[in-house]
Amino acid sequence: MEQFFQLMENFVKQIKEMENQRMKIAEVLRKIEKIEFGQEDKIISKVEKDELKEVRIAGVDGGLAKESFHGIDLILLKAVAVIFDFKEGKLKEVIYYPEPLPSPIPNVVFDPFSELEFELNSNMQRQMIEVETASETIKKFKPDLLLMDGSVVPHYVQRPESSSLLFQIYQQMIEAYKKLFLAAEENKTILAGVIEDSRGTRFCEILNQSLAHLPEVREAKVLLEKTKDTNLLSYALNYGERTFAFPYSSEPEKHPVLKEFGETGKKIYSFYLKAAEFDRPIRVDFLASSEAKEIASKISSILLAICNSSTYAFPSVLIEADLRARLSEREIEEFGLDLKSKLGNVASMLDLRRKGRPF
Repeated sequence: MEQFFQLMENFVKQIKEMENQRMKIAEVLRKIEKIEFGQEDKIISKVEKDELKEVRIAGVDGGLAKESFHGIDLILLKAVAVIFDFKEGKLKEVIYYPEPLPSPIPNVVFDPFSELEFELNSNMQRQMIEVETASETIKKFKPDLLLMDGSVVPHYVQRPESSSLLFQIYQQMIEAYKKLFLAAEENKTILAGVIEDSRGTRFCEILNQSLAHLPEVREAKVLLEKTKDTNLLSYALNYGERTFAFPYSSEPEKHPVLKEFGETGKKIYSFYLKAAEFDRPIRVDFLASSEAKEIASKISSILLAICNSSTYAFPSVLIEADLRARLSEREIEEFGLDLKSKLGNVASMLDLRRKGRPF
């Protein structure tokens, strides 16, 4: 036990030292008045709240519930778009697509996936239904801004081998994203994704490269390599401020996902925004169909206006979409029980052994 407490003391000391170093770097960043990076000349910019005089904002989120049995896997999927119409600073109308509380879409997976493959399949299926709903929403309602819950590019996936059972599903997902990008550009809708808990390090990587001539940054090179962007920016950004917009990847043509989209992959940008006074910054990924700086300013201005909590930095339209799309464990359980009642005692519907452990 003494060893445990000693390790705890060491961890506390290490964490304090690292946090103090991050605070020092944050102070340096705030003192830098000018930097040349792409179209921007400041590391940190003040954001003016959008007045929401006449703007249509859509938010799309999806829900997923899944359960595995001895021979098959079950999935329930749902996606909902919420459209907020603002006029003269007030919310005048709320529209839901396809409906306020759509029924989940059931799916039985017969393929003999491993546990990991089933996770990847479920994730891709969820992203596909969200992206397809987003494309339909853009075409039908033509919002000024459409927000996704999560990035605007496929996430938590990797390209399967062409011989894999997952490869066809992966290709279908990529095609769905291509159609979304095309719909956004054709209808002049700004497409952005808000990442609630980003683990990105791209901003810190850029600082390491662009500000290596500064002694304070050069000395903290190793620390920056171990720092998540939001950890550093929690100290550097004040409420109502954003970072400069930067490319999602330094080499999109070699990025495992962006390379799937050709020239469009080069149009994916990111920035961080402090949208709530007592919360961490959020990351925003977006499709820069025109000037990245101009689009980042527009998105951040609207987000600042519709993030209504001082302790939870997330846009209200996505909070509403999440509530409408959420699926419970009870719903997937009922799906399984209904199948069992109709099939009887068949091997495929036996519970996994770990569910019936006697200990």
